Amino acid sequence: MAKWNISPVDSYSYEPLRIQVYNVLREAIVNGEFMPDEKLTEMEIAEHLNVSRTPVREAFRMLEREELLTIIPQQGVFVSGIKSRKEIDDIFRVRMELEGLAAYLAAMNINEEQRRRLRKYAEEIEQCIEENDLKGCVRIDIAFHRIIKEATGNKWLERFLDSLFVQATRFRMKSLSQEGRMVNALNEHRRLGEAITGGDAELARRYMEEHIQAAWKSILIVFEEEHGTEAEKEV
Repeated sequence: MAKWNISPVDSYSYEPLRIQVYNVLREAIVNGEFMPDEKLTEMEIAEHLNVSRTPVREAFRMLEREELLTIIPQQGVFVSGIKSRKEIDDIFRVRMELEGLAAYLAAMNINEEQRRRLRKYAEEIEQCIEENDLKGCVRIDIAFHRIIKEATGNKWLERFLDSLFVQATRFRMKSLSQEGRMVNALNEHRRLGEAITGGDAELARRYMEEHIQAAWKSILIVFEEEHGTEAEKEV
């Protein structure tokens, strides 16, 4: 039985192995397949992907530069977790502003195919909640936000949001696992999706900002439960 549900590399691809491994591992971190603070080893990843350890080592270094992995000499490689309350605040302040703008632009520029997909993802999130499928909700939540990014029609904004979104994903699993948070997130997605598909740009911006604020608050509750006031020393 496979330890992780992660995509295999394509042995027929012209893309260098280190890039393929990097993409697979990055996607696994984004989708919550690897949990914050989980230890990864070159040997396990190499065996799972059926590659040598060299491209895995190179991919680890690339992910370390993005602060998605933490490499500690003599201890190992770990999926980066939450370091401080300031880190959370910094990420979510910027995310609230940029995602609010993204929702505004998406409402103005969304096409019919994107409307269809946005409605579909809102329905799938509801199904995941009914089945208490936390990982499924995380995957669909990510897909929902990706559609909004695409619908902005602004490639630079997409790039900035992609970086922020990956960082915020480290917190998403624990946030959605809080009692009542998945249901609240569903309602937030539903009204946000309706505002965007309906072309109401100002309402979409407001709903997105409220959605990000709710996620921010949820993450802070989880962080304080796990770290208390000790984490503030890192700020």
